[in-house]
Amino acid sequence: MRQIVIVTAAVCIAVIVALFGATARIADVPQQAAAAAFKALQPDPNAKAWQLLGPTTPNVSGPWTYTGRPTVVSGRITGLAISPSCVAGSCPLFVASAGGGVWRTMDGLSRTPQWMPVSDSLPTGSSGSIIFDPTDGSHQTLYLGTGEINGSSDSEAGQGLFKSTDLGNTWTAVAGSYAVSRDRAIGAIAVDPADAKHILIGTGVARHGLSATYGGRYTPPGAPQIGLYESKDGGATFTLAFSQPSDTVIPSTANGADFFRGGVTRIEAYRHGEQSHGPTQFYFAIMDYGLFRTTAAGGFELVFASAGGGSAAGSANSRTEFDLAPMEDGLRIYVGDADTGGIASLYRTDHGNAAAGTLTDGTNNPGWTLLSNSTSGTPGFGSYKFCRTQCSYDMFVASPKGKPNNVWIGGAMQYDDIFVFPNLSNGRAVMRSTDAGATFTDMTNDTLGPVPNGMHPDQHAIVFVPGQPDIAIVGSDGGLVRNDGTFANTSATCGPTGRGLTGADLTNCQLWLSKIPNEVIVLNDGLATLQFQAIALDPLNPRGSLLGGTQDNGTWAWDGTSWLETVGGDGGVPAINTAGNRMHTYTGTQGDISFRGNDPLAWNIFDVPNFQTVFFNGPIEASGFYSPLIADLRVAGTWFIGQQHVWRTTDDLGGQAYMETNCSEFFSPNVFAPNAPPCGDWEALGGPGGSGNAGDLTSTQYGTDKAGSWVGAISQGDPNVHDADGRSLLWVGTRRGRIFVSTNANASNPNAVVFHRVDTSNQPTRYPSAISVDPTGTTHAFVSFAGYNGYTPATPGHVFEVRYHKESGAATWTDISANLGDQPILGVVLDPQTGDLYAATDYGVAIRRHGSKNWIAAGTGLPPVAVYQLVIDPNSRSLYATTHGRGIYRQDL
Repeated sequence: MRQIVIVTAAVCIAVIVALFGATARIADVPQQAAAAAFKALQPDPNAKAWQLLGPTTPNVSGPWTYTGRPTVVSGRITGLAISPSCVAGSCPLFVASAGGGVWRTMDGLSRTPQWMPVSDSLPTGSSGSIIFDPTDGSHQTLYLGTGEINGSSDSEAGQGLFKSTDLGNTWTAVAGSYAVSRDRAIGAIAVDPADAKHILIGTGVARHGLSATYGGRYTPPGAPQIGLYESKDGGATFTLAFSQPSDTVIPSTANGADFFRGGVTRIEAYRHGEQSHGPTQFYFAIMDYGLFRTTAAGGFELVFASAGGGSAAGSANSRTEFDLAPMEDGLRIYVGDADTGGIASLYRTDHGNAAAGTLTDGTNNPGWTLLSNSTSGTPGFGSYKFCRTQCSYDMFVASPKGKPNNVWIGGAMQYDDIFVFPNLSNGRAVMRSTDAGATFTDMTNDTLGPVPNGMHPDQHAIVFVPGQPDIAIVGSDGGLVRNDGTFANTSATCGPTGRGLTGADLTNCQLWLSKIPNEVIVLNDGLATLQFQAIALDPLNPRGSLLGGTQDNGTWAWDGTSWLETVGGDGGVPAINTAGNRMHTYTGTQGDISFRGNDPLAWNIFDVPNFQTVFFNGPIEASGFYSPLIADLRVAGTWFIGQQHVWRTTDDLGGQAYMETNCSEFFSPNVFAPNAPPCGDWEALGGPGGSGNAGDLTSTQYGTDKAGSWVGAISQGDPNVHDADGRSLLWVGTRRGRIFVSTNANASNPNAVVFHRVDTSNQPTRYPSAISVDPTGTTHAFVSFAGYNGYTPATPGHVFEVRYHKESGAATWTDISANLGDQPILGVVLDPQTGDLYAATDYGVAIRRHGSKNWIAAGTGLPPVAVYQLVIDPNSRSLYATTHGRGIYRQDL
């Protein structure tokens, strides 16, 4: 007989103590309930193991790389640690991935490193920072800070600091860290090189609750103050050493309205020369505020004031990064700083240990030299705006040890340089200077011809090979690369015999290409860390064919054997119809349709209502960063997509001949012309498109409560249901928690489509992450909600059973959350053959067996990772978990 455990407060406390040590306080229990409640779920003795489908070798087709050369990618990297004893053939290298945990290779200098995950025993796969302990001469000790500090909605919150003393084979929780960093990100770690018990960590904002579509992320309630924390007893206890004002969560808003100011992104220890006595000095960067350091008296002082000024206006964009570059006669410091608009400049001081008052007055920085220049053609233009306007997300500044004149900066790809003809640079994703930041050259592409290797956009982490300061290993949204340490001058390609540039463009190009890497070596094969958003099964072959969108790594096709990135950019929500036609979205509602399977050259662009309208005039309605999209499996050619209205096409956006002639990504040169034929024929349902018009499901015409934002969920039932009315039922959810049902979504007149609102004031004003319609009766559905009961205490609940009554237009709601605790539920799916219900969480998958009131863990073998979506094929008895950091898993039911 299977034992079912109802999780009470006492059980939660016991689990928390067992997991994190006795330092947890009873007052923390409501906030700890998310991770602890999932851990407390009993295993399912009847479930089979999850199996990884991949990709483990994520191949990217040439047409969808930035150079045209096929490559291999992996998921976003947040931290890197390389062994100080690294030599050829024995070079332990650790990758901290955003959502997939820590991976290790024992030879980071190999062209084909062998990777293995080493942190699957931890309670979370979200990683923020990783370092080798400088006091361990054997180089076996590492510290891992969980939770990602980069400024994005999918930067998942962590569960504290962990330590390994055997080169990552095993990890233990650093006991005192949990209370001060749970539900936050540890963006920085430093160990005093003179005292192994003296540890500093920097924390920042991170979230939970994002799902296949965008709108549910929230900072967990009761998360501790962000700032600089210090331990003097080896991590047994930590105290808040220093902090600056940060944003507080506003529960009435759609996203909490708390952004990133106050987060500590980097800490560096400094001991002058061969100093063998006296306290170690620490420098640390705080987002939106600048660079600080400790003082001999035990205090803290500002040494560089950020252009963000610590203002709320800069909270989403302003960031400061730095690196110390000790010289024989002083301390050089490089600082990259972004203002309230996210535009970065680079600075340097050669007097970093001078009195603070000579370096900054709190607003201006007279002791620093501005190295960047906004004027094209000047030497400083190469470091200006180096992360475009998204520095809170992707930014590093680094100087290799012993080379104070060398500095590397990384940020965003300069799309304005490469999406023009001729190209103005190689992309400037990473830049290198050997003259103390006065000029830079472009590290993005190598010299291999005729088509070079290149780096991915969005850089986050860098380390240098010990003793080889010209070799950098770089982590980005697309995984890991390194250069070979040699460089070449390709500036001759800028002039008349190459790109044909003139004026300032020629001056820039000749400088930037005067010393580029001979080779960029891709190290991603075997790093199975792609962050999937959503997948769609092919109804013609659901067991052996699917399409899946990923964060900044495009949309992937799986043919039952191998994977291929068939289209690039951001990969949002895909769909496949009964004819085998494929759609995907990039971000928002811009996407492509293909009538030729997974051919990388067969995609045809669209937007809502059409690409040209949006390209030249902007969108006419709001939509999420990732928007819901489904194929109508009942009616050929019909698809639905969500903005403020639900939009519909009934003819595959005009049909194959029209779209391939006029809207091809590769073969329709007039797509960007103002008078081009429209790419997309989407029609708004319920009324004309536009905010506030009839059919705008977020407007006050459907009530004054839960208004605003956009459609976040669209769902239908089984196309073979016998009831004709049931076949046309469409369920829709909006970001603020409205739920609608339409019984005539296929009406020939789109204005005649009617939506009935079926939620009430008793359901939460939170994000409905998924709607699973019962295939055997489409008036019966299950709705999952992200967010936290802690922010909507009067209307709790994370999973509801809903029965729609067509006669009255109302619905009956039953909260079936039971023992799930207060954790965001990211997706839900019903197995119609058994009546079992599955729920996706930030920590794995739960199941509610038919006839049971409680939830248990669904299977074994799934690593600790956020699952953004669940998809079931009842006929082949297959359940798919779309993980945001470990690829796609499948369980045979």
